[in-house]
Amino acid sequence: MKEELIYTILDLEKWNQRATCRFCSGLKKAFCQIRTRNKVTHSIVENDYACESCKEKFENDEFPKCENCGRLKTEININALSGKYICNCVRNNESQQKELPILPHEERPNAFYERQINGLREELAIAEEALEIEREEVAKFHEKSKEWSENQKKELLDWVKQLETEVEKLKKQTPQELINELYSCRKKNKDFGRTK
Repeated sequence: MKEELIYTILDLEKWNQRATCRFCSGLKKAFCQIRTRNKVTHSIVENDYACESCKEKFENDEFPKCENCGRLKTEININALSGKYICNCVRNNESQQKELPILPHEERPNAFYERQINGLREELAIAEEALEIEREEVAKFHEKSKEWSENQKKELLDWVKQLETEVEKLKKQTPQELINELYSCRKKNKDFGRTK
């Protein structure tokens, strides 16, 4: 039965500034710690170091995990002779029996802070997702607004062109033609008023 594990990314502690990545085959300088705790007992089951690229892989859930216990598979646990991965749970012959949960007064302060860090990271992920949705909605609104604005502008320009055509037409008419057109407009308005 796999243990329920909590993984927490932490800054390197001062005394571990020279640590190297445990996930790379080279000796890359560690950028952070990935602390693994048992979710029930809050005991530390693994404390790995990761370089920047491995930290990104971890965040994208690209690391393989042990089938027995769920720990992250590291390069240091690969047997030099066989080339096979041997987890600490097998090396240390750890039992798969269910452990009793730790009581709140027995809890170590680090476990409390790591839970807070994980909780805040989950909230941050949710907030980032909501923000992305909001950005998409704003972009859609902006696009619709731009489209509506362009339609209004086109209608206004068409109306201006129509008025300019009317003005040109009126400029070409003689004074007598203008008077005749004025009388015909008055007559139309009177006829329109009678039909009401």
